[in-house]
Amino acid sequence: MSDDKIQSPLSDADKREVWGEWADNEEQHLQEVEQRWGDSQAYAQTANRVARYGKREWEEINADNASIEGRIRELMDAGCDPTSTEAMDAAEAQRVHVSRWFYDMSHDFHVLKSQLYVDDPRYRAGIEDNTRPGAAEWLQTAIKANAARAAAASRTPGA
Repeated sequence: MSDDKIQSPLSDADKREVWGEWADNEEQHLQEVEQRWGDSQAYAQTANRVARYGKREWEEINADNASIEGRIRELMDAGCDPTSTEAMDAAEAQRVHVSRWFYDMSHDFHVLKSQLYVDDPRYRAGIEDNTRPGAAEWLQTAIKANAARAAAASRTPGA
């Protein structure tokens, strides 16, 4: 396991304000994250970053995430195919969001993590509560299409 642990400098009141119900089970969530990914570079990178985030950063993280979820909801409501450019762009926005705030997320890891969105009811709820039922599968398809688009672009000369 990493010597670093994910710990926020926020007060309990600020955690509750910016994290909502997640704050009620913070210790349980963090133990699970450490068990799953504690030996990974992503875990160490997240621990390092989160230790510096105050309330302002968490508000920005939440606003960015809400914007991405809003875009997913709009695209789904419009009947947008999850393999469309617009859907792939939403998936890419989510990947970049994680990379900016938590850890460097490759396209391959994004695809792997998307399976959690479908299989784990907590991840599914985290996505679908603010989008639409079926968003987990829709987003997974968009993530896979986005990864394929990135792979194809990396094989293109001059890309």
